[in-house]
Amino acid sequence: MRFNSQTELALMILDGRPIAKQMIEELRKEVSEFGKITMASVAYEEDHESIVYFNSIKKNAEKVGISFTPLVIKGDDLMNTIQKLNDDESVDAIIVGRPFPKGVTNEMVSEALDPDKDADCVTYQNMGQLYFGVEKIAPATPRAAIDILLRNNITLRGKKATIINRSVTVGRPLSQMLLNRDATVTVAHSKTENMERLIDESDIIFLAVAKPGYLKSSSIRTKKIVVDVGINVIDGKVRGDLEIDVENDLVDYTPVPGGVGAVTSVEILKNSLELAKNR
Repeated sequence: MRFNSQTELALMILDGRPIAKQMIEELRKEVSEFGKITMASVAYEEDHESIVYFNSIKKNAEKVGISFTPLVIKGDDLMNTIQKLNDDESVDAIIVGRPFPKGVTNEMVSEALDPDKDADCVTYQNMGQLYFGVEKIAPATPRAAIDILLRNNITLRGKKATIINRSVTVGRPLSQMLLNRDATVTVAHSKTENMERLIDESDIIFLAVAKPGYLKSSSIRTKKIVVDVGINVIDGKVRGDLEIDVENDLVDYTPVPGGVGAVTSVEILKNSLELAKNR
């Protein structure tokens, strides 16, 4: 089944919303057959974006029958809260908001969080398994980006894929997950030279630059798929890194909003089910 639609510009939109809806139905059945699953999120009070994100996960959790508790804490309490949740036998899965409070690093959270409760694949153990092709637990955003393509019957094997992001949450794990599917992968970043040529030579471009309009449809000269992971709030509206400035039927793309983000929160819940199964 393909989950796409056409715009007035005759561009192919790889819509994440029907995919998320189907995944929720699949997950509801699996959770019903498995039994009780309990999940908790941790966000410090100044991190408004994570608080909003976790509330959206809670809504989907309620749809599939997963008990979800969003905790909002003072930044100084983060590490102690993680430890308490690690020790709580009733909690199956934990997700921690980022960016972290001042004084807390990626490394500190990766080392503190129990890998058996790691719902977004941030621990060294779970991240390391990706390099051996083991993806029972995978970072939610990269997995969402890939699942949108796969559920639209888009083959990754042999494709030239460029990721414009090298973060530990998106670019690096996504590169390994694409390699696991036999894509030819280039990871680009702010120091990359000849970016225009690199984009021109790619079949699939994964954008996670956090710059609205970073790539414009008018600049694309050969057929491409653009997976837009960028989230930018401009005048109260959410925009991606791709700007559709002219009609160009050479571009198939995921919209923002309604693309990768729509699927990401469901991927977190899928990870929670997997963690509960293995406890």
